[in-house]
Amino acid sequence: MNQRPLSQVLVGLLIVAVGVSALLVQLGAVDLDLGELIATWWPLVIVLAGAAALVSVPRAWIGPVTVIAVGVFLQLSTLGLITVNLWSIVWPIAIILFGLTVLTGLGTRAADDKSVNSAVIWWGSERRTTSHDFRGGSLSAIMGGISVDLREADIVDRAEISVFVFWGGVDIKVPPTWRVRVGGLPLLGGWEDKTSQLPGPDAPELVVHITAIMGGVDIKN
Repeated sequence: MNQRPLSQVLVGLLIVAVGVSALLVQLGAVDLDLGELIATWWPLVIVLAGAAALVSVPRAWIGPVTVIAVGVFLQLSTLGLITVNLWSIVWPIAIILFGLTVLTGLGTRAADDKSVNSAVIWWGSERRTTSHDFRGGSLSAIMGGISVDLREADIVDRAEISVFVFWGGVDIKVPPTWRVRVGGLPLLGGWEDKTSQLPGPDAPELVVHITAIMGGVDIKN
């Protein structure tokens, strides 16, 4: 029996809890101003979405952590604990995050890298490797796009890529000799596996873990 990912279970439980609360209010079983409750605590949905993404794709941590930080800021703002305008600090945060991508090596793009890593916010990037010992990587696209070309690479046995997408897109090209297995957490987004199903059970395997929030991922030959 296949088990649901923990992140998907948490999101499902949250949706069920909201539905049960709304039903109890409509039936008069509880005295609760649901509109005021939602108006006050709606940023928690963003925080939980980021937390679920972090559980689902921990290697692509930059994207989920950014979403969590925005959600926490909005929650503190709705509670009146801070009065800073969000948009006035967006561009300094973007610069800080860009600096983090440089410090963590996510900006490297050598042709023979064994891993492919990229994190983009409001821009795009292209990555390509020809390594014969490709091992995976992490991709985070927030309101931007990433294109990865692995068609001249090879896997010794198995490789894993973690992908986080928020209002963006990721395109991954792989050789037709690879087996591709895709799974993850879609939140108003999703992915499409367009690769060939011809490789046998002994073929090299690429496992792609995806969290897609209002974005998409394409995997193709």
